Amino acid sequence: MLPASKYHGCGNDFIILREEDAAGYDLKTLIPAVCDRHTGLGADGFILVRTCPLTMIFYNCDGSRAPMCGNGIRCFAKFCLDEGLVDGECLAVETLAGPKMVTVASRDPFLAQVAMGKADFSPESIGVEHSGPALDFPVPVEGKKILVDSFFMSTVHTVWFVKDPEDSQTQRIAGLICESPLYREKTNVNMVRVLNRHTIQMRTWERGVGMTLACGTGACASAVAAILCGHCKEGEDIVVKLRGGDLTIRVEGSRVWMTGEAVTVFEGTVTV
Repeated sequence: MLPASKYHGCGNDFIILREEDAAGYDLKTLIPAVCDRHTGLGADGFILVRTCPLTMIFYNCDGSRAPMCGNGIRCFAKFCLDEGLVDGECLAVETLAGPKMVTVASRDPFLAQVAMGKADFSPESIGVEHSGPALDFPVPVEGKKILVDSFFMSTVHTVWFVKDPEDSQTQRIAGLICESPLYREKTNVNMVRVLNRHTIQMRTWERGVGMTLACGTGACASAVAAILCGHCKEGEDIVVKLRGGDLTIRVEGSRVWMTGEAVTVFEGTVTV
């Protein structure tokens, strides 16, 4: 029996356990099994907690490693507090995307702000062959060129402004953009509709997962792109409306902050 907990942030759900509890398991087999929504616990991602130093080790549900997850890190913080692994309202968390500072604003209901760092517009950071930033970047799909903005925001993201993020055809094309050979390691694709200068609507096709109810790093990337395109304004809160809830993003200079919830779904054990 494997001790495991399940959390979600705006509907983006994760299996979380201590790193030592997973010792001896083949993660390439374990992760897809426990994340399967029919025969396992079901989740978008899988998180291991290392306590010294405090580190979030994040995997997509297919077992592929990812640098970071915005919704996942809030759930990670809540798990650490629930389990008594940390004490206090500020958590310095190591990730493959660098250190992130999580500040807990409320424990019940749980609400936290994450200092997400800054966007990296170098083509090397997203794994594309391009002479400069991949903004208004043409991606060939089914004989057409779709203009998108791609950059690194704690992980590889592509922002595509669309009429309706809920449109099934739009989501299908997002999946094709994700798999485009232009991106060395694929890309997350955020479909964004601007509602007003303080509010955007977003759906995300996540690499290694598919369509998800929410994406925290995607919300940050979408807010950055909306500011670059003149749809929203720097230094003001931008509400990103997701299928599973809302996130608040603030961009000041090169720095990005994300504020949102984390919810415990269950704590127990799983047979693997």
